[in-house]
Amino acid sequence: MRAGPKTTAIYLFCITEGAPFSARKGPRVPRAVYSLVHEDLVAVVSQVPLEDFGEEALAAHLEDACWLEREARAHETVIEKVMENRAVLPMKFCTIFRSEERVRALLARGQEEFRRALARLREKEEWEVKMYYEPASSAAPQAAEARTNLSGREFLLKRKAEDIGAWEAMKEAYRQAQQSFERVSDYVEEIQLKPIPSQDSTSEPKLILDAVCLLTKPRFKAFCQQLEGLRNELSGKGLHFQLTGPWPPYHFCTEMPENVSLS
Repeated sequence: MRAGPKTTAIYLFCITEGAPFSARKGPRVPRAVYSLVHEDLVAVVSQVPLEDFGEEALAAHLEDACWLEREARAHETVIEKVMENRAVLPMKFCTIFRSEERVRALLARGQEEFRRALARLREKEEWEVKMYYEPASSAAPQAAEARTNLSGREFLLKRKAEDIGAWEAMKEAYRQAQQSFERVSDYVEEIQLKPIPSQDSTSEPKLILDAVCLLTKPRFKAFCQQLEGLRNELSGKGLHFQLTGPWPPYHFCTEMPENVSLS
């Protein structure tokens, strides 16, 4: 008897090692999660309907904010649960395979790269440090009052001088941020600096440094203590820190094979 058209595909969350991982369907995970195993490697997957995750349907769903939020939350929830007690290689959101056989083939084909990458990430976590600059605003009312009696030309010249002064202060804050962060980098295995997005000229505070850090778990406490010391030292200069994590180590999976999101 001829088989009917295939209606499901396999969603790959991540690759890890050790015992198989499974999770029941729940509020934050809309489908049951299970494992496909190749020797010591484990692919954490879920079966998904092609009516939602087929190429055309997926393209439409990615324009749906509610659907996107729900599925992205499920993706991160599963990966974060897996990484609680083992190294993990997170896959990009919506990495879909036609069958379990193709996932197993991926594990077999890339097994050496996967083992090397997992060994590199073992007992390490990804954390993000953002540094913001917020200039002192106490002089703003006085400056506004001083401008009221100026001629048009004097006003423009004063405004230009203020802009130059603000720019110089910003450059100095950026220099101090980089110099200060070098003091905590000794506690970090690897660092990647993310590009700073364009920001509205009037927005405060301004993001001036965004660093993604790979930390060993035993050194995390010392890293936080050093960062707290910098926070106390620089807060009077308008510099503030924000530490978030641990995150799945997306920024440090450099040994992943290309084009793993096969259809």
